Amino acid sequence: MDILLHQFNRGDERAFKKLFDSFFGASCAFVKHYIPEHEAVEDVVQETFINLWEKRGICTDMVYFKAYLYKSLRNNALFYLRQHRVNEEVDPRLEDNTESVLNVMIEEEVHREIIAAISKLPKERRRVVELSMAGFSQEEIAEKMAISVNTVKTQKRKAYAFLREELKHLFIIFLVLMNM
Repeated sequence: MDILLHQFNRGDERAFKKLFDSFFGASCAFVKHYIPEHEAVEDVVQETFINLWEKRGICTDMVYFKAYLYKSLRNNALFYLRQHRVNEEVDPRLEDNTESVLNVMIEEEVHREIIAAISKLPKERRRVVELSMAGFSQEEIAEKMAISVNTVKTQKRKAYAFLREELKHLFIIFLVLMNM
């Protein structure tokens, strides 16, 4: 990811698109905590990324980029609320809720990392995991995919072993954050 950020900072539009695609879902989920309207959420996220593109070069590592992104998303969401709620006051709890913003940031970042790890799975294994996460039983998955229940069990076991290894750093981050 740091290489991608370096390319982005040099003005590489493909790197920008990859960063945008990578963070779009988590960014929308984050902004949704402030703004309920789906179209407005996407507008705020897109505007934030345009601003990041215009200010490229200021974020030298991914930790700083993520912090800057989420802070910008929050500020732009609050700005949007102030602009579009002329007759209403913006709830002051939204403006000064550092701890809940941090919790939402962590939640969205973990979600983004899990989705990225799942996308690295081979196609059939990924489909088994996605169906399992959607609440389908092993028998239902086997039927939908026209494979045996034993194949479903094997694919799930291999997928979860891969995901445990791929996401083990999240557990360490979680432990560190719990001790803050």
